[in-house]
Amino acid sequence: MLDGETGAVGVTEATVTQTVLAAMQADGGRTAVVDRGRELRRAWFAEAVPAAARGLRWHGVRAGDVGAIHLADACDLALAVHAVGAAGAVPAPLPPGASAEDLAVMMTEVGARFLLTDRETAVRSLAAADASYVRQAFAFGDVPGATPFGRLLETGAGFGEPPPPDPLRDAALRLARPREDVTHADRLADLYRLGGAVTLGEDDVLVCCGSDVPVRTWIGLIDLCLVQGAAFAGVPEPGARDLLEAILKYDATAVVVSPAKLRALAFDHGAVPMPGVRVLVTGTPSTEAAHACRARHGWTVSPLA
Repeated sequence: MLDGETGAVGVTEATVTQTVLAAMQADGGRTAVVDRGRELRRAWFAEAVPAAARGLRWHGVRAGDVGAIHLADACDLALAVHAVGAAGAVPAPLPPGASAEDLAVMMTEVGARFLLTDRETAVRSLAAADASYVRQAFAFGDVPGATPFGRLLETGAGFGEPPPPDPLRDAALRLARPREDVTHADRLADLYRLGGAVTLGEDDVLVCCGSDVPVRTWIGLIDLCLVQGAAFAGVPEPGARDLLEAILKYDATAVVVSPAKLRALAFDHGAVPMPGVRVLVTGTPSTEAAHACRARHGWTVSPLA
């Protein structure tokens, strides 16, 4: 839930998906997530997640099942994680760039029984699924051998809700290598921690490339934007110039980067998109790079606690 004065996220007995959807339903048609030329609106997201969850249950997904999520697009990732969670299952996000061989091992290690993929990742993830215990696949876009995600929105009307999870004990995420279960309370604590590092509002746009942060942080940053009313903009390519272009394209007010990316941004000799951007660094920022960002670009730099 939101703290009305600070915008911080409080740890409650609700699940993280319930917390996100409660914030989304009041925000109408504003942008929630953009990536790769796609845009998700907040009101549509709030309707699509429970509808997809019912569709997953109609297709046989049950409470406690683990769903491997192999997606490169932040829009699809946000939908997949929350739809799987709302169905009572456990989302297990896997690295988008992993090989089919590594994915098969990780799918087995996390105990995945179903898969969510897309056209960009399907060749590797479907090959991996054939070598694991995955029984069925769902896909964003037209992928042979997988049920389209859009069909989930059309099925399952009236299907019963899953039993409520225990936020303190039940997993909201299962991470691979090393395997770790992250509870709903843990995820809400992540939001509280991230909210302490950066307070966002309706006029804010947070830009981040998934390769710059661990997957748990990547998902947490998306959720922070969803809960605090900001827009999240994904950057598909890992280059510093791609990040700078995204800052300009989306009129970003905040950006999350690795220490190495901070140095690249600080000493980039091209045109600086805009002043006043808050730069949040995933590790200890170089003093030299932080000073250069402030002096050359007018950007503030602080660690992402």
